[in-house]
Amino acid sequence: MIHVVTAGNRSLYRRELAMMHAQRAAMFIDQLGWPLQRDASGGESDPGDDDLAIYFLVLEADGALAASCRLRPTIGWSLLGGPAGHLAPGDDLARRTDTWELSRILLLPPSERRPGHVPPAEVRLAVLEEACERGVRRLVGLADGLMEEVLMRSGMAIGKLGPTLPFGASPAFAFEIGTGPETIAALRETLGIERARRLRLPDVTANGDVRPQEVEELLGAAARLEPRDLQALMAALRRAVAEEN
Repeated sequence: MIHVVTAGNRSLYRRELAMMHAQRAAMFIDQLGWPLQRDASGGESDPGDDDLAIYFLVLEADGALAASCRLRPTIGWSLLGGPAGHLAPGDDLARRTDTWELSRILLLPPSERRPGHVPPAEVRLAVLEEACERGVRRLVGLADGLMEEVLMRSGMAIGKLGPTLPFGASPAFAFEIGTGPETIAALRETLGIERARRLRLPDVTANGDVRPQEVEELLGAAARLEPRDLQALMAALRRAVAEEN
C-alpha cells in the first residue's frame, strides 16, 4: 500500500520520515549535488517540509522505506519558486491556488524491487488521485535531467516548463503534469486497477509503539477474510481492547 502522511497522522511515521530525509540527503545532495540543505540530523529538508506537506511512502514488510515523494501547495514556498526558480521562468507559482509541487521523488531501481512491490506507476497514480480530490489542476516539479526519458514515458500527461539546465552539480528540468480525470483514467487502465492502494491512517497521537507497516499487514489480512469472519475478528479485537483497558 501507499501510505498518505499528513500533518495530522505524522506522529505515527517519525521513524519512516527520518529514513525519508536521510534518503533524500543521499540522493539529492550526495549523488546529484543539488544545492540543498541538511538538517540537524543530517537529513535533507527545506521550508516545504511544513504542515502543508503531504508525503507518500511505500514500506517494505521489515519497515524499510522503498519509495517516497512530497506533494505541497506552491503558495507560500516552493522549490521552483525559490532555489530552482531559473528552471521555471515566468510562472508565478506563489499566486497559483490551483497548482501544487511534486518533489523529492525517490523510487527503488528495478533491480531492488521485490515481488508484489508497489510499482512506481501506482505511486504516480496515488499522487494524481490525491491532487484531483483536493481540487488541484496542475502539478509542477523538478526532476534530474537523466530521468527525463523515464518521466516522459511514465503514462502521465507531463510536459517540460523549460530547457534542461544546471542545478548545482547536475542537470535538472522543471515539469508540469495535468491532473484531469482523463489522465487518471488512462493510468488506471494501463495498470489494470480501479484506483491506487492508498492507506490513510487516522489522525492520532501515538507514543511510537504503533508501526505503520504492521497496521498495513493487519488490514491486508482482514481484507482477505469473508464478511462473517471479519465480523468475528472485529468483535475479538474490541473485546481484547476492552480487557486491556
